[in-house]
Amino acid sequence: MNARGLPVVALGLLCLASALALVYARYESRMLFAQSQALSSERDRLDIEWRRLQLEQGALATSARVEGIAREKLGMRLPTGDQIVMVWQ
Repeated sequence: MNARGLPVVALGLLCLASALALVYARYESRMLFAQSQALSSERDRLDIEWRRLQLEQGALATSARVEGIAREKLGMRLPTGDQIVMVWQ
């Protein structure tokens, strides 16, 4: 190989390496985009479930429901006037 052919071969190898690096970068970009989309879908699903759970918690914690359970399952009732004791400091 003469002195004129060496730079041409070197430039050819550099172009090939650059092309391979570009292909790899595009592949990684596509893989990361797909992962990003999957994570966004999971985030949306979890957000919907979180809202549903908040609504359910609000429904379960209403005072009427708590009072009904206290009366039915625990046999609790409001005290009569003579059962109430006032404590003063």
